[in-house]
Amino acid sequence: MSDQYLARRMADLTQRLLPLLTKEDLTQTAIADISLMHLSNPSQARPIIYRPAVCFMLQGAKELLVGNTKVTYEQMNYLLIPVMLPVSGRVSQASPDKPYIGLSFNFDTAELRELILLLGDRIPATVKSQSSLCVGKVDSEMLQLLERATELLEKPDDAEVLFPLIRRELMYRLLLGELGGLLRDFNLIDTQASRIAQAIDIIKRRLHEPLRVKDLAGAVHLSESAFYQAFKSVTAMSPIQFQKKLRLDEARRIMLFEGSDVSTACYQVGYESPSQFSREYSRLFGQSPKADINEFRVTSESSYAQLAG
Repeated sequence: MSDQYLARRMADLTQRLLPLLTKEDLTQTAIADISLMHLSNPSQARPIIYRPAVCFMLQGAKELLVGNTKVTYEQMNYLLIPVMLPVSGRVSQASPDKPYIGLSFNFDTAELRELILLLGDRIPATVKSQSSLCVGKVDSEMLQLLERATELLEKPDDAEVLFPLIRRELMYRLLLGELGGLLRDFNLIDTQASRIAQAIDIIKRRLHEPLRVKDLAGAVHLSESAFYQAFKSVTAMSPIQFQKKLRLDEARRIMLFEGSDVSTACYQVGYESPSQFSREYSRLFGQSPKADINEFRVTSESSYAQLAG
């Protein structure tokens, strides 16, 4: 099929979704593992915590910065996120007439690992990349799955039975596609990438605890030097920097959605000094915790979704 034909089908799909996009920012659909993102204007760069997922660009374009590496994806692209990753991102192309629209699918990790074992050597070799975030091209099989999945958004009874089948096929297509090796490496037991993914999960689960790199390296069966190098290769930052960004993001969520004050959020995520917390928060988000949360409440709490998709 020609690229023009696929682009027309993608445009038709986008038009069918517009009635569901009644507000800016994030729309959580009736299917828990599908979310939509909609912005009518380009955005400023802001910190984002990506969770493992695949995001499809239906319309517009987005720029992400992972360390010093810039990743751009646009219409007919998908962004593969194999592991939790703090990045900086902005919507670079959007207008009221042609808004930015993204669609994201969450992974079922257990099913993904089952497929990896089933497919074995059929999964292509890992592509060399400067970033753990990689951009692939949507093909006709993936587009057909997107069309089928979005048709279910207004058919909840059908979705309960049919969506798991579509999600499984999507993971199958991703594993056999150009970025399948990357997805396999982060989910197959005892690869270096999967050990870093395991370390990230430990950091997330013990977010409020002091981080000792030596202990973390031991937990994933790597020497401290090998672990540090591998972690930085995957995340473009040190384990301590990674924990700091997750702590600050979690504190922001606590203040915004649980109504906690600055001191409570600070101690809850593991900081011992509110002044240090405020300094590091301001450095990451560009303003003090109080000013930042007030701004979110004035604009839209859904913007906490942080441009997912």
